[in-house]
Amino acid sequence: MSLGKKTNVLSWERCYILGSCSGLLLLSHIGCLFIANPVTKKYRILDHSGSKLIPTIPDHKDRAMCVGFAVNRNRTTMRFKIVCILEMQTVYKFEISDGYSWRLSETTITPRSISDLRTRMKPVYLNDTLHWLRNDGSIIAFNPETEQARLIPSRFRLQHNLDMKLLFAANENINRLTLISMTKNRISVYTLLENSKWALAKRVKYISTDKREILSSPDVVAYDGKCLVLRQMKKDNPHIRSVVHVYDMEANCWRGLGAICQYAIVYELYKITPSLFFVEEDDEKQKVVVASNHQHIYLTAVLGAIDTTK
Repeated sequence: MSLGKKTNVLSWERCYILGSCSGLLLLSHIGCLFIANPVTKKYRILDHSGSKLIPTIPDHKDRAMCVGFAVNRNRTTMRFKIVCILEMQTVYKFEISDGYSWRLSETTITPRSISDLRTRMKPVYLNDTLHWLRNDGSIIAFNPETEQARLIPSRFRLQHNLDMKLLFAANENINRLTLISMTKNRISVYTLLENSKWALAKRVKYISTDKREILSSPDVVAYDGKCLVLRQMKKDNPHIRSVVHVYDMEANCWRGLGAICQYAIVYELYKITPSLFFVEEDDEKQKVVVASNHQHIYLTAVLGAIDTTK
């Protein structure tokens, strides 16, 4: 399939990345939920008819942050869990799928403080546990294997600073949850300690390369302990919608990573760790969900558009 043909196919309908873990992507395309490996180009269609949350995401994109994707891998096997956190007024419930069926976990959690989950903030998977950040800075933690949930009573006063931009992430070097805040030209990196306190780990100064071409202040979009990634919108450029910059935390220097073209509408950026692993269907458990010809063409185009060499 030629690049032009791929572009035409992808312009028909949008595809949403709901999660990335261990080299696999959880993707949503109208009426279709699937996991895929962008390296091997293999994909598997999932039945999401039993989910209360997944079918509502195309019309409520800000709720995509309620979906958690966790891959548990050892030397011989690889399995995954999809967890949807459901906000039921003051109670949180958890909807779980292993790829074959959906069920509501018996586990619930009722925090003493009233606060919503932070909108458009992706959950973080660390130490076999999914973490969701709330507006008051506290964190809902849920282990998909044991189905144990807890509230981490951390606090980070954010709501009164409208200019502050945030990213909830993990420092993979030290295996700690991390919160990145950005105001104007200063970026602050905070690490969550064992006493549920946020400690300032580093400050980074960002200097725009060409203010004449900038449409908006940059957004912090990714962090893993080694690199910090920013995206910045451009203006008056018929070909480029935004540019992506990377800060090397060890070398203390900025470099350009690439650009996003005008026709591409990108809401989120995800880190992909290349892997050859995949989660195969178990024919004894459930009837295989087969992709239609249209879905096959579309999914092939999506995976073909992902460059895993960068």
